[in-house]
Amino acid sequence: MVRWLLLWTALAAQAPDSAARARSAVALRTLNDSLSAVAAAAAQFRADLVNASSDLVISRAARLTQRCAGALAGTAPVDSLPDTGTRLRRDLAGLRAALVRCTQDFAPGPSYQRVDSVKAWAPYRLSRLDEAVQRYRLTARVFMHRAGIK
Repeated sequence: MVRWLLLWTALAAQAPDSAARARSAVALRTLNDSLSAVAAAAAQFRADLVNASSDLVISRAARLTQRCAGALAGTAPVDSLPDTGTRLRRDLAGLRAALVRCTQDFAPGPSYQRVDSVKAWAPYRLSRLDEAVQRYRLTARVFMHRAGIK
């Protein structure tokens, strides 16, 4: 009986850690998948940007802003994880700011007035977005390694 009690105590003590690790893994992987969708939309936006028509720029900008908004929503579960550390929180905040800028900077609006501006500033804005994504991903990878998340 004592053995079963000791075994149960040991398992009960490990369960919250395993459950927290599993929640962390899901949140981090979900955000990573969303960031991959942002990267794909950004690459598509860059494709033949010089010769792209206004309609194509608006279509690609809409897709990019949707992907950025989706990734932005995915930052909340990561932000609510316990014990993420200062560096991950800082890079997550930087990522969140970049995603908010993405939804604003690539919104051409209801008319074609901003299309030329969106097109002209796209390389600079996309490079800033890429930097924030890469910085977060590197920090998240280190966090996952230290937390034993595969």
